[in-house]
Amino acid sequence: MKRVAIGAGLIVTLAFAAAAFANIRHYNGHTEGGGKVRFVTKVREDGVTTKVKRFVFTRVPMQCDNGASTVGDAGSPPPPMRVNGEHRFHERFTSPNGHKHFAIRGRLRDDDQKARGILRVNGDFGGGATSCHTGKTHWRAKHGG
Repeated sequence: MKRVAIGAGLIVTLAFAAAAFANIRHYNGHTEGGGKVRFVTKVREDGVTTKVKRFVFTRVPMQCDNGASTVGDAGSPPPPMRVNGEHRFHERFTSPNGHKHFAIRGRLRDDDQKARGILRVNGDFGGGATSCHTGKTHWRAKHGG
């Protein structure tokens, strides 16, 4: 009887874990100029996407006063962004020290299997990298891609 109770408990635990995992979708993609983007979305039980979380970008080309460089936010992704009824999300963020500014805009498409948008970054990044900007950088990502 003890084995049956343990087995049933394990099945219930795995079912809850699978349900929680099913409510997260992973996206991977690229930006103009060879940068990378990745993020996850939170999906309600009825299939409606409600938030974009952990939007991470790396190696996005930018221009600074001292020349060309790249930028990323892998160490400190922005807070979650709400997805509206038109499957769009957007937000502006400023780093805690106020020197870096980020703007992320996107739209989920094709039953939320694909996403695309625009990323802008500007500010001072230290080490002589001042007055930096990415300009209007387009990005694309796919669910599971």
